[in-house]
Amino acid sequence: MPSNHFQREYRPRRRGWNAAQLIKALSFAGGIYIFWFIYMIQNLHSLDKTNDETTIISQNPKDASFNQFTKKKNNSINGEVAGLIDKPAVEITPDSERREPVVVPILDIEMKPPMTSSSSNIEEPIRSQLSNFEFNIENTQKAIDANPNRIKTLTAYVEHGPLANEIPGTRGRGEDSDKKDDGVPPQYANPLPVRKTKPDDLVTFEYAKVDSCHELQSKLPVDAGLLTSEDGSRAIPNTRNSRYKFDFLAEAKYCPVDADPFLPWIHDVFPSNNGEFIHFVAQNKRRCNTGSRFAEQLQRLEPQVALMQGIGVKKIGDDDDSANEMADGLWSPEGDEKNYIDGMPRYKLSDHEEADEKFTRFICRFHTIELDNKSGLTRDVIIGETLSVFPINYEYVNMRKRKSTMLSPKGKDNGLFWLSNFRFDCPVPDNGNLRNSIASGITVLPDGTPSIYVDVVPIRTNPRFGMEESYFTEDLVGPDYFRNSDNRKPKFKSHETNIWGFDAKTVFGDTHVLPRVEASGRWANIPICTAPKRPPTKEEFKLSEEALTTSGGQFSILKVEDTKDAKKPFTSSACVWASASFDTRGGDRKVDDTMERTREWIEYHLLMGFDHIYIYDNSGANTNETDLVKTLSPFSAAEVTRIEWPSIVCNNNLPAHENTGERSSQYAAESSCRQRYGQYTEWIAAFDTDEYFVPMGKYGDLRTMLTDAKEEGTNILSFKSTRAYPNYYFMDKYGNGGECGQVDDPKCLRKMNNATFLETYNCDFVPLPKPEWAVRAKKQFYRPNYVLSHFVHYSTVTKGILQTYREAKTKGRPWHYWYAESPKSERLIDELKEAVMIHSKTTVPGNTKGYWKTCILGFKGKFNEKCRVGFPILGNVKVDNATTPEGYEFNCYTNERVTNLYAPKLREAMNKRTGRFLDLV
Repeated sequence: MPSNHFQREYRPRRRGWNAAQLIKALSFAGGIYIFWFIYMIQNLHSLDKTNDETTIISQNPKDASFNQFTKKKNNSINGEVAGLIDKPAVEITPDSERREPVVVPILDIEMKPPMTSSSSNIEEPIRSQLSNFEFNIENTQKAIDANPNRIKTLTAYVEHGPLANEIPGTRGRGEDSDKKDDGVPPQYANPLPVRKTKPDDLVTFEYAKVDSCHELQSKLPVDAGLLTSEDGSRAIPNTRNSRYKFDFLAEAKYCPVDADPFLPWIHDVFPSNNGEFIHFVAQNKRRCNTGSRFAEQLQRLEPQVALMQGIGVKKIGDDDDSANEMADGLWSPEGDEKNYIDGMPRYKLSDHEEADEKFTRFICRFHTIELDNKSGLTRDVIIGETLSVFPINYEYVNMRKRKSTMLSPKGKDNGLFWLSNFRFDCPVPDNGNLRNSIASGITVLPDGTPSIYVDVVPIRTNPRFGMEESYFTEDLVGPDYFRNSDNRKPKFKSHETNIWGFDAKTVFGDTHVLPRVEASGRWANIPICTAPKRPPTKEEFKLSEEALTTSGGQFSILKVEDTKDAKKPFTSSACVWASASFDTRGGDRKVDDTMERTREWIEYHLLMGFDHIYIYDNSGANTNETDLVKTLSPFSAAEVTRIEWPSIVCNNNLPAHENTGERSSQYAAESSCRQRYGQYTEWIAAFDTDEYFVPMGKYGDLRTMLTDAKEEGTNILSFKSTRAYPNYYFMDKYGNGGECGQVDDPKCLRKMNNATFLETYNCDFVPLPKPEWAVRAKKQFYRPNYVLSHFVHYSTVTKGILQTYREAKTKGRPWHYWYAESPKSERLIDELKEAVMIHSKTTVPGNTKGYWKTCILGFKGKFNEKCRVGFPILGNVKVDNATTPEGYEFNCYTNERVTNLYAPKLREAMNKRTGRFLDLV
């Protein structure tokens, strides 16, 4: 009988070495060793002589000097200069075994001395003025003119390594093959040890690119920017699917968050219109790469989630004596009156009962500069400190969405969309005329130079795993939560099931004093620029074109924060994140029709009743050759506002990829747009330029439809999404010498030059109303008064979900741990009576290849072979086996309103604005 086993091929057995061969090999190895030994001795001797020209980076994160720049004379790196430092060849990983230090040569470039005060250009001793501050524009102008750099350099003070109380061996990542296994969180030794850092322990990175308030959001150190190879391709791909070496100290010259994950990943910052708050728009960087190959990075970035979890902090005094009485060994300056100042608040971690701020995460220090009239020198002036506040309690939102934890050791938490955006506010000190000065914009000079700055100092604690460890009060969740009277199961089995809630006294102790600001890792010298000014209405623009020219195209009419009763100047606005060209998810195709699309999309939606459109121009993340400035030039300041937004998508993989995609730049842009401009409009939405909204039924425009929805009590309107394909009769044959064949023998199709995208893609494969499965990629109009955070397809945080137990009981309303939006507040649009969405996602020519085969009636091919070209069904009445004369199956439905009314109007409007329909570039 034949065997079920393979018979191994016979190979003769290899003979061992003889004595002569062995002696020869050992001699050779010995010579190599002697040569290596002499080489190392010479290098060590050279290192000892040239200490100022080398940097030693320890590869062990548990080492007290983990990744510290150990040069005694220098621990400061300029963001521009640091780019010349060679990356170490050894991968730095938090869980790696202890390795020998890597010697990294520093090029012969003068590096800045350690910075102790807020600006290295300040020469007079620092002082404070915590009350009766009076901003004076003339004195400020003199101080700035006397400062050689005019602006304080944005600086990251990097504090390395995880907190020192994780018990080794208690953490478990979980099985990658088991999607339900989220791992086992670490255990910590309590109480949390006091951090005894000193200023010299910190590594500083300067970001000189932030040189003014002009387009500040485009200059923040979010990422490395677009780096290209010699052939013009992206040098650093954002579809990272395999293991790669990542030196986060080398990356810190672009963005310091990987080096110090307690620093928030800030994408935008601006004051409120009343000057009472500084708003920060950040992202959760831990979401960027969540595949199994990134386990070390996921563990290192856990503090990004900790930042979203509030803690209690209490002020303990205004001097170091009160702090030192509670905790020994804290750093304090001795006799250095020039760089440090006494009398600043000191803080400790606390529980809710004694906290001055029950839910905070940052110390916010505000400062400016002044000119000493006697000496003629400038100096720093500290004008106040506050504790940050959260506009959203993320931990509370997570619980009410029935989620058992904000993070897992495995890190596959991509489905928690509401934890992608991260917003926090720094209250501006109520000090003299400071708030009014910021609100008026006079603290920013005409050339864009800021005069007021804020430092953001993270308060460092371990993340809380599992809802059983949530930091709640009775006002939030009621008394039964802590008794666990309904026997909720904890996420992680190690927790006592009958006692819920975070025990701050046990975890922090009574004497956990925070280090001084100067000894803490932080963002320093963040410029406070002007509040977002609303654009003019069309009526204002017509009356005041001359005034608009002199004011930079913006009015400053509303001077107060958005309130419930304030009448909004706009009914509907749109936020659009767009680029002149971009790579599709997964990097499969490059799309370069955005400029043409954007101009048409704006024209159409202005016709449909949009009051204003905000374009977040992401071109700088994809190309060095062009942007959307010229594309937007035909539109007035009353119609379009362009925001420079070059930050890069940190992971452009498909959502279904094992290393799930995270389009961080897009998500941050939407968050910024809602926070900046939501206060000026009744309805707002984040759309792509391939999504067209078509009024239906009795409505001839979207403005009227949205006004009626508001009157009915609707806060969120959802549109189902199905992909349309290009209409064959609006396409030309296309050959490019590549996959699409030769020019004289084309194999593909592409849109006609004289066709609009709207009419070309008015060809949907499903009839109206669309099926229920089309909800999965829905898009939404929402009321920013009610929706506080939105994520692409979902209204993730609403006022409804934030209603507390105490608020509900006071109003006589029911309350439960879990929350669902009411059908009246959030509903699907009626596609026959109100409006419908046409999703005209670009079908690139290469995807139409073989249409003459795949679109024939009855074709059955491979899995990825399908017809991607539309052939309109006659009269929108499907007839079985009906075909065109060529045998192509009638396969798509057209919207007759688009065909007969809106497409002709669009052509007319575009011709009127540009003078020529095809004048698109």
